[in-house]
Amino acid sequence: MVNFIQHAANQPRWAVEIWKRFNDKELTHSMAHYLQAVAGLKQDKGHARVGDIADRLGVSKSGVTSMLRSLSARGLVTHEPYGCVELTDAGRRLARRTESNRHVLTMFFTSILRVPQEVAYEDACMIEHLVGPESMIQFLRLTAFIGSDDPAAERFRTAFREYQHHCAGKEADRECPVCKEGRCLAETFPGLVGTFDEGPLK
Repeated sequence: MVNFIQHAANQPRWAVEIWKRFNDKELTHSMAHYLQAVAGLKQDKGHARVGDIADRLGVSKSGVTSMLRSLSARGLVTHEPYGCVELTDAGRRLARRTESNRHVLTMFFTSILRVPQEVAYEDACMIEHLVGPESMIQFLRLTAFIGSDDPAAERFRTAFREYQHHCAGKEADRECPVCKEGRCLAETFPGLVGTFDEGPLK
């Protein structure tokens, strides 16, 4: 079994280049929410103005204006001072894609992984703008299959529910956040499980 910590320390060159390009992604987390806010306002009210966006996102008008300049520079919106904000074709595609990503990821986390709804939504929201179409299609296919009436899917659901774990060396009165009684995940994925013990990143 792969030691994930050691594996991460010995990344191939292409993996190093990927994280270097991370900040150059076409969409940031904030940008995704602004695009979705504009799309939602257009659908609900027929228009999106700076004040409307500020109210929907709970931010200042000056913050909205600054973000609109960034989105406009990327060719995702058009906006004239004191006028309405319009999504370009590229902006509409990205707004739809990130919203779809969030729905699929939330469904996968809740229906398949049994993550609580609020946690699933928050996690999906954090990564919705980062996952590419190829991976999202596979997420959707897997979610559809596991939730189907296919006998193989039912066997998978049963096996997943019954596959329990525990971490070796844990004190008897301390419950591991990852494992229960059964096979030890710390042995299955050496160096990885302990990284979850301290809770979510802040």
